[in-house]
Amino acid sequence: MTQSVRASEAAVDGGSFALTRQQVAYFETFGFLKVPELFRDDAGRLVSGFEEVFENEPRMETHEHLHLDERRVIIPAFIHKSEKLRPLLDDHRVVGVVTGLMGPNYEYAESDGNLFYCESSWHPDTYSAPMNQFHIKLSFYLDSLHGESGAIRMIPGTNHHRTPFARSLKTNLEDHARVKDIYGIEHNEIPSWTLESEPGDLIVWNFRTLHASFNGGERRRLFSINFREADHSARD
Repeated sequence: MTQSVRASEAAVDGGSFALTRQQVAYFETFGFLKVPELFRDDAGRLVSGFEEVFENEPRMETHEHLHLDERRVIIPAFIHKSEKLRPLLDDHRVVGVVTGLMGPNYEYAESDGNLFYCESSWHPDTYSAPMNQFHIKLSFYLDSLHGESGAIRMIPGTNHHRTPFARSLKTNLEDHARVKDIYGIEHNEIPSWTLESEPGDLIVWNFRTLHASFNGGERRRLFSINFREADHSARD
């Protein structure tokens, strides 16, 4: 299901990047998109910047129900703590992706770096983001991930949060301990799409899209950059 195009096949011209109309349609329909190898040539720099921040900056450790009460380590305002990562805000590939999905009227919202020693149960990323405001997350996974090693999983179409399908799933999956009582299967068996990834791939998703990860190993590395539509009335 992953509608993707390799960086070498994308519309790149003189230092500019644009998503194809098919990619935009895919994202708007299903709520996520993977662009393989878009940052392949920069993967070493991204990993180096990530590790330097985690070596030198204070971090927070959490054990949330969302993460099955297991360990997650997070650093907020992440990319601004690194000379190697901060330029991503103006990178033509980031600008091209965000403009293609939001139009020119957008603003930077936040960034965070994460070390996962845990799984993540089903959830949207709308905790402090109003449901009537369009937000997207650009995620850079820095390890080789697949379904058996913690790759992100998405439930297509749950970005359309007002539909009965999305609303009932959000409610029924909110507590992972109740999933088997409701559906007769474990929460990691919910039908979904797994986005396998390699360092240098870019995964983008709508904050409203339900996602999770299972079978993850120790110290999975991720940093994300979040953007929101400046005029949030447009996509209520």
